[in-house]
Amino acid sequence: MIRYRTLNEYLGNIELPLSIEEILYYEHNLDGKDLEFMNSVNYFLREHEGYDNCRHQNAHCIGTCLTNLTRAGMYFLLDSELVTVSTSNLRPIDEDTEWEVTHYPFKEMTELDMQLIEYTNEADHEAGTLYIKLLNDKENERTYVLRNLNPKHFQCFKDFHNSSIGRKYL
Repeated sequence: MIRYRTLNEYLGNIELPLSIEEILYYEHNLDGKDLEFMNSVNYFLREHEGYDNCRHQNAHCIGTCLTNLTRAGMYFLLDSELVTVSTSNLRPIDEDTEWEVTHYPFKEMTELDMQLIEYTNEADHEAGTLYIKLLNDKENERTYVLRNLNPKHFQCFKDFHNSSIGRKYL
């Protein structure tokens, strides 16, 4: 299991914006499961079919999260979307690990809500919950929840979402 606080502190110290490609080739000073997790995320994202479409996009915030109660992942806040790369946190990370990339485009977001879980020792780095409402291809709203986010990124999420809404109505 990864250490969300350790990884979020570490990722929070990387000077951004950097392109996805620069982040994936960044030399990480981690060890154990955390380094294994980062290397696996990097490898899978580079091998993903949509990598060429996002490799030169700048990431403005990066961190770790739970995409549901059994999937640990990493998120990248890009100019036009939020991207997560996740895998099961119930199985060890190895060459057979199944990874999943999910795109949350701002142009399809109808609502963004954030909650900080207070009174925890981890409040600075892993106590944030993000609620995203997206329109699917049938124009129905779907809610997605990302947990254990770095709440220091909430303002970035809000700014990018508000900017996207402004562009929609121009």
